[in-house]
Amino acid sequence: MDIILASISSRRKNLLTMLNIPFTVMDSGVDERMEEANYMQSGVEHTPYEWVKAIAAIKAETVGRMVSGDKIIIAADTIVTYLGKIEHRPLKREKAINMLKMLSGHKHTVYTGLAVMYKEANGNYRVNTSVTATDVYMRSLTDEEIEAYVETKEPYDKAGGYGIQGKGSLLIDHIDGDYFNVVGLPVLALYEELRSNGINIMDYWK
Repeated sequence: MDIILASISSRRKNLLTMLNIPFTVMDSGVDERMEEANYMQSGVEHTPYEWVKAIAAIKAETVGRMVSGDKIIIAADTIVTYLGKIEHRPLKREKAINMLKMLSGHKHTVYTGLAVMYKEANGNYRVNTSVTATDVYMRSLTDEEIEAYVETKEPYDKAGGYGIQGKGSLLIDHIDGDYFNVVGLPVLALYEELRSNGINIMDYWK
C-alpha cells in the first residue's frame, strides 16, 4: 500500500526518511486554530489528550478524502501544555518571548496525537489513533538567552515556542519520555501501530 504523510512538517518528513519509509506528502490543510474555534462554539470541552487525537484524525480523514486506491495515511498533531492548559504556537516575537519566559525553569508536557488511516480501493477505511506524552523540563533561562533564541526565528509556529531538534536543544535540561514525540512524531508508536496491522517498517531496510 502507498504511504502518505498528511503533513508538510519538515521534522516529520525527516523522521520518516530516517526510518527509510517510502512515502509521499500531502498537506491536509487543516487549521488547528480554526478547529479549536469550532469546538469552542460547540460548547464541547476537550482534554489535551482528546484534542490531539481528534485533530490528528481530522487530518488523516481530510487527506483520505483526496485520494483513491489502497493507501496508508499517517497524520499527527503536537501540542504543549503548561499547568494543564494548551499553549498555542507563537507566531510573533512578543508571544514567543512570553511563552519561553513562562516555561523557563518549569516542566511542561508535550502531547502528540497519531492517526493512521488504512484506506482500501473500494472506499472502506478505518482510522486508528493513539496519544504519546512526554514531560519536558526547561532550564532556567536568562532574558538574554531568550532574546538570542527568539532572534533566530526558530520558535515561530512551533509547539512550546522551541525546536528541541535544533537550536532549542540548548534550552532543555532533560525530558521524561519519548524524544521523537517532542520533535513531532512518536516513531515507536508508529512502528507498533503499523506492525500490528501487518506492515513492518524494518522490511524497508532490506
